[in-house]
Amino acid sequence: MIKYLSEHNQELSERAQQENLSINLLDEFLAKIKELSPAERAVFDLYVEGHTAKEAAEKLCLSINTIKTHNKKIYMKLNVASRDELLLYISMLKEIGAEIE
Repeated sequence: MIKYLSEHNQELSERAQQENLSINLLDEFLAKIKELSPAERAVFDLYVEGHTAKEAAEKLCLSINTIKTHNKKIYMKLNVASRDELLLYISMLKEIGAEIE
């Protein structure tokens, strides 16, 4: 997994090495997804499908500011610092064939 990170994002790779990233971290991430509110989950699901924040706002008929508020809560609940980190977790989960429920 650390090799995957180093190929895709050097900064996150270094962080993963410092934190000794393991499959347990991905399991924790999957478990935390269940803590998202229905509105947060709707935004998250659109990110899983590859949509941008602007596209999510359009699809959900919400303002971009509402999407930003949901993003902050999603990041906090999933313990990620950025959209790039969120997308990296999603990408890794997809790569190992995990179902994001």
